[in-house]
Amino acid sequence: MKFTGFLPLIKRNHSNTGLSLLELLLGSALMSLVVSVAGWGLVHIMATDQKASAKETIQYNSNRALEFLSDEIRLARKIESDAVASLAEAPDFTLPAGAKPIIVFQVPDVPQRIIYYIRPVEEGDIWQGPNVIERWGPPLNIEGQYNEDDISQPDTWESNVLIDSVDDEPITSNCPPDWQASHADGTKGFNACVDSQEKLVSFNLATTVDNPTWHEAINYEVKITAFARSRITQGFTEDESSFTVIDKKLILEKPANIKFEVLGGEITCGAGGVDIPVETNLYIDETQHTWDTNSSLTLPNQPAGTTFDVESIAGDGSTCSGHDLSASSANPNSPQLEVLVNGDPVPDVTPFANQNTIEFFLQEYIKDGKINIADNQVIYLFELGSRDKGSSAFDLQDNVVLATVDNVN
Repeated sequence: MKFTGFLPLIKRNHSNTGLSLLELLLGSALMSLVVSVAGWGLVHIMATDQKASAKETIQYNSNRALEFLSDEIRLARKIESDAVASLAEAPDFTLPAGAKPIIVFQVPDVPQRIIYYIRPVEEGDIWQGPNVIERWGPPLNIEGQYNEDDISQPDTWESNVLIDSVDDEPITSNCPPDWQASHADGTKGFNACVDSQEKLVSFNLATTVDNPTWHEAINYEVKITAFARSRITQGFTEDESSFTVIDKKLILEKPANIKFEVLGGEITCGAGGVDIPVETNLYIDETQHTWDTNSSLTLPNQPAGTTFDVESIAGDGSTCSGHDLSASSANPNSPQLEVLVNGDPVPDVTPFANQNTIEFFLQEYIKDGKINIADNQVIYLFELGSRDKGSSAFDLQDNVVLATVDNVN
C-alpha cells in the first residue's frame, strides 16, 4: 500500500514558519520565573545556613572567652571593686584611648594587677567590631600556666584580644545589694559587678554579628559568676581550704592548727615620750582566750567554723594622761586595723615622730612593696594612737600581729 496521497495533506496542516514572537516571550518569562524562584530558594537556604553557623560560632566564642576569664579569676586573691582606681596597682599598663577597664584582679606572686578591658575597634583592625575585649597580664605558655620568667617583668607584658564582635548596645548591670559595678559607665557589651568582699564577680557579655545578606543582626548575651578561689580559701591545697577572712574576721574552713604571734609595734606619749603599754587579746568564737603575748600562742586542732578576732588596747589609764584606745577585728568598719594577706600593698603611711616604720616590723614579710607571706598567713596592723586617718599619729604600726593556719592533716 502506498501513502503518497496523504503527503500533500500533511504539509498543508503543518506550518514551517517556527514559533511566534509572543510564544518566545512567554516561554522566556516562564523560564525566568522558574530560575528566579529556584535562585531565591538557593540563596535563602544558604543565608539560613550561614546564619545558623554564625549563631553557633558566636555562642561558642563567647562561652569560651568567659570560661578562660573565669579560670584565671579562680587564681586570684582579690577582685577589685573599682576597676578604674585599681589601675594604680599596674603602673606598667597604659589604658588605650577609648578603652574602659572592667575586670581587674590580683593573683598571688604576680607583681601587678591583671586587667581585662573593652575598647572600640579601630580603623584598619583585623577584628570585627564594634568592640573587642583585651587582656593585659603575664604571658601564658601552651599549658595555660604563667611563664615564670615573665611574671617578674610586667614592663614586657602585652595586651591580647580575648574576643571580638562585642556589642555596643547598653546592658543594664542590675548589681545585687552590697555589690558594686566595677566601672560606673561599663554598660555597653561588657560589664561586671563585684561583691563587698571582693571575692565574687558577676559579669555580662553581649556579642553581635551583622551581615547585609540576612538584613538582621545575630545577638548573643551570656551572664556568669566567678569567684576568686585564693580569696575564699586562703591556705588551700587542691580543693581543701584552711580559712577565709570575712570582714576582718578569720574563720576556719577546715580543722586546723593556728598560731598567733606579736611581731612588734611602737607607740609613745607624744614625740619622744614614754612608751604606752599595749595589750593584745584573742577572742575565739567571741570568747576571750588567755594569751601571754611575750611568746607566741599555738592552738592545735581547732574545729571548722571556729572564728578568731584579735584586739589591741593601748594604755592602762595611768599612762599619758589616761590614754586608752582600742581596735578589734570584730569591728569590720574600724579604720584602725588593716588585715593583710599575701600580695597586698603595704599601707603608705608616715610613722609618727620618727618612730619605726611598718616596713621595719615587717622586713621579713615584704617584697617589692607588697606583703610577701605564705597563703596560710595573715597580718594585722593596729593603729592605737588616733582614730583620725588625717592625724600625724595615725601610722598603723602600734601593734603588729601575725597569724599562721596549718591544716591538721
